[in-house]
Amino acid sequence: MAGHGPADMGRRLLAMATAAMPPSRRDWGRAISAELAYARSRREQARLVLGAVRVALLPPPGVADYARDAARSAALAATVYVPLGLGLYLGNVVFPSPEDRLVGDLALDTYLLAVLLVAGALARRASARPAAPVIAGMAAGLVLAVLGMATFAVIDNAFLSVVSHQQGMIDGFRESGMTSMRAYINGHLEATAPGVALFGTIAGAFIAPLGAALAPEATTAWSRLRHLDGRPGRS
Repeated sequence: MAGHGPADMGRRLLAMATAAMPPSRRDWGRAISAELAYARSRREQARLVLGAVRVALLPPPGVADYARDAARSAALAATVYVPLGLGLYLGNVVFPSPEDRLVGDLALDTYLLAVLLVAGALARRASARPAAPVIAGMAAGLVLAVLGMATFAVIDNAFLSVVSHQQGMIDGFRESGMTSMRAYINGHLEATAPGVALFGTIAGAFIAPLGAALAPEATTAWSRLRHLDGRPGRS
């Protein structure tokens, strides 16, 4: 559908990154937005957008709080990714299934959603800046996306004999017309990586502020439950 392709996602993410930049950098962000219209490939579009995201995540020293928000959220994402990476290994190598598993996909999506919500809540607790949850979400989403693609790249190449029996891989390989399964998998990873990075970043930018907004309500509900149990609630 028009308006929902990678180019449109890139423009929206770039607009959000520009809005999150310090005022002194927003003219540069708008210039990158104009340049995006002339990008010749998706890779070039991704380079421009991720460059703008980097500037938004690592602003000048005068607004160092944003950098701390990004670093804190990136560290959180890298830490909570450890069990996720282990789960991907177990699901694709140790206990592989020829068919895609709906339950596993739902568990993965729920886990990622929870991580982004927590990133936003922690950012709001650490900083009163309105853009802090957005910055935190963008950092967490990008880190999760990059680590996820890196994990798949390692698993797909190190355990090709196992991964190649997945029905989705078999069907895609047949449709590609290629003669090497390894070349097909690596080409697919290379083609999808920029889109996954963009999607993870923009998802974090939307979901983390929701976590920041819900955090006070969750704290209040938890305090009420503790009172019902006869224990003193948090102040």
